[in-house]
Amino acid sequence: MKMSISILALVLSFISVQLVGGEVDDVETVKVKEGGFLNLHPGLHDLNGDVQILWTFESGRQSTRVAQMYQGKIYTHYDKRLTGRIQLDQATGILTITDIRTNDSGLYKAVIIVNKEVTVQKYEVEVYAPVTVPAISISSAVTVHTSTGTSQGSHASNSATHPQTNEFFPNHQDPVGSCGEAEVLVRLVLSGLVGIATVVFLVDHIRCCTPRRGAQSSV
Repeated sequence: MKMSISILALVLSFISVQLVGGEVDDVETVKVKEGGFLNLHPGLHDLNGDVQILWTFESGRQSTRVAQMYQGKIYTHYDKRLTGRIQLDQATGILTITDIRTNDSGLYKAVIIVNKEVTVQKYEVEVYAPVTVPAISISSAVTVHTSTGTSQGSHASNSATHPQTNEFFPNHQDPVGSCGEAEVLVRLVLSGLVGIATVVFLVDHIRCCTPRRGAQSSV
């Protein structure tokens, strides 16, 4: 019963600070990425003696107790949304919230009572979502369209003017350079042989016909 009365007294002290205006006007802004952790320091370097700390959270007009240190004991069961994510260090009074979320953004206050002297520490916490960078995939493939006579890609002109003949001739032989010259040479040889055969035929024919004409004239 005595502990409940003391805790109530601490809450009333917090309310009196709000009404009297004994707060520190400075508000420190803290930015933290979603999914990270938040550490808030009460501004005390020595917690010896009779020290009481009450951490609260304000979002809009709503104020909620989130943690409290009283008579050397820690209480963090007040806000269900912080269950399993909140810690209050007994030695330093630092408030830690893990797996921080965007709805955790707001004003955090630490009401510290040391030997009946009240001070207030304020933190404006902004939780921002991480920026996602779109993945850009770079493909080295080159698409060539030869059906319409046009091509796409860095090798378009080469594909249009010089078809890849190596696929048909594994030995890297040019069919125009090798087969064409051989064919021309064969044709020339055949033409020469035909010409020689024609001349021989004509000469032989003339020789055969000359005696016959002489015999006919003598008769």
